[in-house]
Amino acid sequence: IILLTRWFYFDDSVGSLGKDAQEAGVQNVTVKNVVFTGSTNGLRIKSWAKSSTGFAKGIVFDGATMNNVDNPIIIDQHYCPDNQGCSNQ
Repeated sequence: IILLTRWFYFDDSVGSLGKDAQEAGVQNVTVKNVVFTGSTNGLRIKSWAKSSTGFAKGIVFDGATMNNVDNPIIIDQHYCPDNQGCSNQ
């Protein structure tokens, strides 16, 4: 179980799911009472647009404050950085 609480966020990314075919999933994550300020993205889940054993489940967002955030909530199931010609994109 991962719990992020009272976290102040200023524009970075934690990672992505499914870049590799054999990859562990992410589950039972709670993000609670967080503040995002001046960032491109707020609450974000991104997974690559190709077959993988990776997954995201049991994700809970509770009490997020957004200050000057371009994309407050974004879930991207076809992530392909810089349009690199990803398969199944």
